[in-house]
Amino acid sequence: MYVARPRAAHPMTAPRDEFADLRHVMALCGELSSLATTDCDLEQIVTVVAERAGVWAAVVDDSLSVLALCAGASGRAGEEQLTRVLDTDPEAVSQLVAAAAHMRRALSLPASGASAVSLVVAPILVGDDSVAHLVTAGHDVDETGEDARIMVTEHAAMVCAVVLGRRRVVAIAAGRARRELFDALVFVGDRTEADVKGWARHLGIEPDERHRVLVAAPYSPTGAPAPAATDVVEHMITTRCPAATVVNRDAEVVALVPGHDDAPLARQLIALARLCREVVTARFPGVRLVAGLGDPHTGAVQISTAYAEARRAVDVGRLMTGLSDVTVFAELGVHRLLAHVHDPGELAGFARDMLGDLIDHDQANGTDYCATLTAYFRQNGSLRRAAALLHTHPNTVAYRIHRAEKITGLDLGAYSDRLAAQVALEIVNGLGGNA
Repeated sequence: MYVARPRAAHPMTAPRDEFADLRHVMALCGELSSLATTDCDLEQIVTVVAERAGVWAAVVDDSLSVLALCAGASGRAGEEQLTRVLDTDPEAVSQLVAAAAHMRRALSLPASGASAVSLVVAPILVGDDSVAHLVTAGHDVDETGEDARIMVTEHAAMVCAVVLGRRRVVAIAAGRARRELFDALVFVGDRTEADVKGWARHLGIEPDERHRVLVAAPYSPTGAPAPAATDVVEHMITTRCPAATVVNRDAEVVALVPGHDDAPLARQLIALARLCREVVTARFPGVRLVAGLGDPHTGAVQISTAYAEARRAVDVGRLMTGLSDVTVFAELGVHRLLAHVHDPGELAGFARDMLGDLIDHDQANGTDYCATLTAYFRQNGSLRRAAALLHTHPNTVAYRIHRAEKITGLDLGAYSDRLAAQVALEIVNGLGGNA
C-alpha cells in the first residue's frame, strides 16, 4: 500500500469559495496529468494527492493489504493511521472496493461519527482489469468538498493506471523474453554447452552455479490451467525469493534457485510452495496448486534435468492426491513408476485386485487393517516400531496383520505377495484412499 500523509490544513477540507475550490481541483488534476508524462511512480502520485488535497491517500490491493510504504514525511504513522481507518469497518470497506471495481468508477463511504473520516475508493483500471485501488480518507466539510475529492481520487486513479499499464507492458515483454530463453535452455535438443551457458547468462543465471528447480502449477476444477492464480504465484515467489530466476509459463511457474546448502534450501522452497498453495486456495476457490521440487544440480547444462525432475514431481502430485502437498522428486520412490500409468482407474483397479476385500472390510467395520499394513511395511516389518507409530501393542499389530492375510488371501511372508501388497497400499494412499 502506498500511503501519504496530509498537511494540517487545506482548501479542500476547510470552508471557502466554491469557485476557488473548483480552480484548486482543476489545478490538482492538471498536476496529476503532468505526472503521467514523466517516469513517476505510485508514491509520487499519492503524495501529490495527499499534500494538495489534505487527505490520507493510498494504493491498495484487493485485500486492502500493505504493498509498499511511501517513504515520505508520514513514515510509519501514515500507514497506521490509514490502516485504522480501513479496519474500522472492514466489511463495509471491502464492499465499497468491490462495488467500485464492478461499476468501474469512484464511490464514497460517508463518515459514520463525529471523529470518523469518509472514504473514497477509485478502481485503477488497466485494460479490463481492476489491478488495484486508490483510497483517500479525510473530513469533508460539505457535499461540494466530497464531490471534489471524488473527482480528484478518480483522476488520480487514472494516472496510476497509466503508470501501472506502462509497467505491465514492460513486464509482459520481459516475461516473454524470459520464457523464450528458458524454453531454449530446457527444451532445445540440439545445443552446445556454449549455447546453454549463453542462454543461462541472459536469464541472469551463473553457468556454474548449483541450483534447484521448483515448479508450481495451479489447476482449475476442470483440470485446466488457472492463469490468474499463476500470476499470483509468480509474484509471491519473486518477492519472497529474490535470488530466484522466476519464469511464468502460463500453466506453471518455474523458479531456478541458486544455493549450495541443499537441505536448508529445500526446506525454504517447500515452505514457500506451501505458502503459495495456502494463498491460492484462499483466493481462488476450487483451484488446486501442485508443487514439485527437483534434486540439486550444478551447472547450466543440468537445468533441463532439474526442471524435468520438478515437472515429474508435479505430475505425480497431480495424479496422487494423497501425497504430500509439495512433492519432492527425491522422495517419490515407486511413485515415479506408478505415475507413468496416466489413468487413475487403472491404478485403482490393481489396488482393488490386491486389497479390495480389505478396503471394504475397513469401511464396513471401522477397522484400520490397511493403516496397520502401511505402518508395518514402512517400519521394515518391525512389529515394535509399527506398534509405537500406531500407539498400540506389538501383539495387536501381529493380530491385525494375520487378519489382513485371512481377508485378502495374501501370504505376506511370500516375496511376490508382499511386494504386490506394498505397491497396492502406495496406490491407495497416493490416491487419497479412493481405490
